[in-house]
Amino acid sequence: MEKIYSTLLRLNSIQFRFRTIISFFSVLLVMIFSDILFHNFFPPIAEFFQEKLNIDLTDPETIALDFAPEIWGGVLAMVLGTLILVIAIAAESSPKLMDLFVKDWLSLIYVWFLILASLHAVLIMFYVEPLGRVSSSVLNTYIYLFIGSILTLPYIFYILLYSKTSNVVSTTSSIIQNFIFKMEKPMINSAMKDSIEVVEEYQKEIMGSLDQLDDLLAFTEFKETQTNLIREISEIIQVYIAHKSKFNESFFTLTDTIKSNATFRTYTDLQYQEMSDTKTFYEVKTFRLLGSSYIKMITNDRFDIASLIPAEMVDIGKTCLENNDDMIIGHVNIRFNTLFRFAIKHAYKNNEPRNLYNLSFHYSNMIQEYVKAGRVDLAKYCYDKFKFYANDIYKNAEANPGLYFVVDTLTFELRKCQVLIFEENWKDEDQMDLLKMILQLDKPPGYSKDEVDKGILGGNNGTRRIQIGLALFYLSKEKLEFATAIAEDYLDDLAYFDEKTFKANANTQCFLLSIFGPQFWEDTDRGTLNIYFAPEKDQIEPFKELLFGLMDKRLEALERDVKFLTLEVDKLMQKRKRQDGYLNDADKERMEELQRKISARENTDEDDDEIWSIRHDILYSLLCISFFADQEIDESEKTAIFDSYKKFIPNVDNTMFNKNFGVTTEKFIELNTDNARQEQFDLSLENIKKDEGFDNQKLLILVDCFVDIANADDFIHDNEVVLIQHAVNAWDLDIKVEKPKSGDKLKVKSN
Repeated sequence: MEKIYSTLLRLNSIQFRFRTIISFFSVLLVMIFSDILFHNFFPPIAEFFQEKLNIDLTDPETIALDFAPEIWGGVLAMVLGTLILVIAIAAESSPKLMDLFVKDWLSLIYVWFLILASLHAVLIMFYVEPLGRVSSSVLNTYIYLFIGSILTLPYIFYILLYSKTSNVVSTTSSIIQNFIFKMEKPMINSAMKDSIEVVEEYQKEIMGSLDQLDDLLAFTEFKETQTNLIREISEIIQVYIAHKSKFNESFFTLTDTIKSNATFRTYTDLQYQEMSDTKTFYEVKTFRLLGSSYIKMITNDRFDIASLIPAEMVDIGKTCLENNDDMIIGHVNIRFNTLFRFAIKHAYKNNEPRNLYNLSFHYSNMIQEYVKAGRVDLAKYCYDKFKFYANDIYKNAEANPGLYFVVDTLTFELRKCQVLIFEENWKDEDQMDLLKMILQLDKPPGYSKDEVDKGILGGNNGTRRIQIGLALFYLSKEKLEFATAIAEDYLDDLAYFDEKTFKANANTQCFLLSIFGPQFWEDTDRGTLNIYFAPEKDQIEPFKELLFGLMDKRLEALERDVKFLTLEVDKLMQKRKRQDGYLNDADKERMEELQRKISARENTDEDDDEIWSIRHDILYSLLCISFFADQEIDESEKTAIFDSYKKFIPNVDNTMFNKNFGVTTEKFIELNTDNARQEQFDLSLENIKKDEGFDNQKLLILVDCFVDIANADDFIHDNEVVLIQHAVNAWDLDIKVEKPKSGDKLKVKSN
């Protein structure tokens, strides 16, 4: 039976390979047969026309039979000319088009019909006696010519539509999927078992057609076509994964067709063996193809098309889950990790976090599918990778500050997953393990105290804010142990800050959570979604009670440990002395960490309440310009505030600035209402004007500082202009500020 199946497949392969010749002889035989048949039935047909219409078909003098060759020439020239022109142009963007055309039965039959009918007309005209074979002339002139002419325009439209790149894509995809479906059939299955040639033929077809889709993706620059291509490739691999279990085992043999494919030319024998054992050559090829396309898209700033690739990877992963294919799920995860690496490299090089922002969304969607499927192992794996890439971004974001936001995004995405895990009612043990991974996203490795003081871990840390938002969710669900874990982790920041600064940071975070709504005031790739929004605002005060209650216990422990930390520092210093002032990198990092913790604890005894002074008035005015105007302080504004403050307090260091800024922020928060904050702003302006150290020249400098803060984030808010002008009026300065045109900087003008 296997031999019979193999023979049938070889015959089918022959017809597929020699379709042009087969179509020629088929049309020729049909025309010969129709000519003979029409000749045999011609007498009654002629008699009918003579009786009903008084037309003598047998008399060439009564009807025209000699114009056909010229008409055929015109029809043939029009059709062939259109074909040559359309296909030649379309093939430049669709290399696969020519291959598809020569295998299209409709085109082959119609073109051969036109050619053979034209030859038929010429043959009749020159070699057949008109009175002896007038039936052939009638057949050609009034039947063949009519059919050929009436189909000309529809066929031209057919070719125009056929040559569209989108149709080429769908046709190629259909060819691949048809081959996949065929491999399920018993005949194909049996033939593959008997013949390696059949295996190679099917491997060649699905691999070659996939390469042609890849070529199309490289050629085309149209977004619609690129979108269709990526979706078709995704659909192909999903169909393949869903049906591969029904293929004959011989199909997964790594033949020369596979090994000679460009995708695998760099593989070693060990890799070939692994791919053979896991039966994954087609999936690997597809994933590498998609990965290469992702690189191209992000390099060309095609953010939307690039985002489509991980979106399709999610659909592929869902198909794997439905088919319990853990092997390919592993490849899906590897591909997501690889895309992350590509996106991170691109972000470092171009200071462009958008691809990472979008990619984290799709990776999170994949995790959510694992959660819905109850796959704890896969969720933990992906959480760990999120932590890994977050730390990698932290280590490299100093030169690209915009990348810090990506860590916030990663935390937000895992927060969504954590909420879903709770709703899916996973074991508390598993939930806690995953939560601990989320809590590690805010720990940048190897940061110095100076870097921390600049605010990475301070009151404007978005990652911490999202973690607190998750704690609010747990409190609303009466899951105190999870909220406590988040609070305990937050208290680790006491190693970087004294308790007063820490408390000010916590109050700032809670204040921001209380005012943020679900919508961001600007449009992003995700619309107006505000990732820092926490709907459980009613749990802010319970969280603060929990946090500050735990803080007292933590401080006692830290005060107790400081002596041991001092001893460890002394040990390292002695070691450095013995080594002539040298310490390895690990010891240096450890010493910096110990000194940082000791320094934070030494400040505790000195944390007496500060008396409000002109310093705080200056900082309050700067804070109002930055935060009071648009309810947000970004990194550029923070730097501008610090630089401005140094102009009036030249000897201030980071510690003193944080201390003064903490008092100012606490004052701002305590005032609670906009009216009260405005009144304090007016009072601070008045205090600054009355201060002996401020003359008109210094007041002008301070106004310039206000303007610098407003310009820092490249967006001039109306309230910023109003507040600055209010200060100018309060100080009776002969200047004015006006909101500039879009894209321009705010400037001070003389009246």
